[in-house]
Amino acid sequence: MTDPSSDPSGGLRERLAARAAELGFARFGVATVAPLDPEADALRAWLAAGHHGQMRWMADTAEVRADPSDPRMLAGARSVVALATPYGDAPADGLRPGVVARYARGRDYHNVLSKRLRKLTAILREAGFAARASVDSLPVLERAWAQRAGLGFVGKNACLIVPGLGSHVFLSTIVTEATLPPDAPMPARCGDCARCLDACPTAAFLGPRSLDARRCISYLTIEHDGAIDPALREGVGARVFGCDVCQDVCPFNATERPGDPAFARHPRLDEPLEALLALDDDGLRAWGEGSPLRRAGREGLARNAAVALGNVGGRRHLPVLQRAAAEDASPVVREAAAWAASRIASRIASRDP
Repeated sequence: MTDPSSDPSGGLRERLAARAAELGFARFGVATVAPLDPEADALRAWLAAGHHGQMRWMADTAEVRADPSDPRMLAGARSVVALATPYGDAPADGLRPGVVARYARGRDYHNVLSKRLRKLTAILREAGFAARASVDSLPVLERAWAQRAGLGFVGKNACLIVPGLGSHVFLSTIVTEATLPPDAPMPARCGDCARCLDACPTAAFLGPRSLDARRCISYLTIEHDGAIDPALREGVGARVFGCDVCQDVCPFNATERPGDPAFARHPRLDEPLEALLALDDDGLRAWGEGSPLRRAGREGLARNAAVALGNVGGRRHLPVLQRAAAEDASPVVREAAAWAASRIASRIASRDP
């Protein structure tokens, strides 16, 4: 707990914290701006090894991420405000028989949280301080700053774990010129536990807090363009957007907790998975309005649907897959659909020789 009398900004921190709670942010903390070390060195090594895959923007903005006072972020930055919002941990289903990551089952968190952040940054600007707010939208190492601001600690699965909330949280940051009293960083509490590392279906972890994105199901189903490596498809299972496995097994997520009601499950997830194979670009825009699922694009979602059906689909899915294999405009989708149809046919043949 900070001492209000030590706040050189005249109680600004307390006003921000109170307003953040009113807006629905479950955790609030502050860290003093300084070059990130050793996090920045770890980021540079990770990029040099190519573990970021096709996420070229990570390499392009690495030095900005290393120091928020970089002029490309905010020259004169003095503090980083870190905030956490729970999205809950109810079972991650939807688009049956497909699986959608928990965070993506409701409204797009960028839209919801950006509106709240604007109200917080207004307080800073009215007090005469420049500020830049971000919810996964600017080159900021959110997890590193959240740990330094005392919100939680980075677990071995590279997710921020917030005691009392677990890791099913959205992180937001505000980089500002204001000098705000900082919180104490939180030390890691994983101990000898390595359940998350052992549970990854595609063996994406290089070690604690180190991930090869090119093998990560979240990366493959959201960020990766082109075909998914056939050697990894079985591990993808029924997942069509994101993955929660390394969080599902974490003891800090053992207790079910409610999320922010703004991210309640959307009815679109009641549709059958094969419907994604029939969407064109206009159809996706309408179907995915206000949803983070649109980030994967029409081709990506159709590819993911085909791979998932290849892993868990049945005889009734063969017609739509065969049609996509023959007619889809994307060669990536055609190949994935043909692969899936072949897999299902092989399963049927093994049961009915």
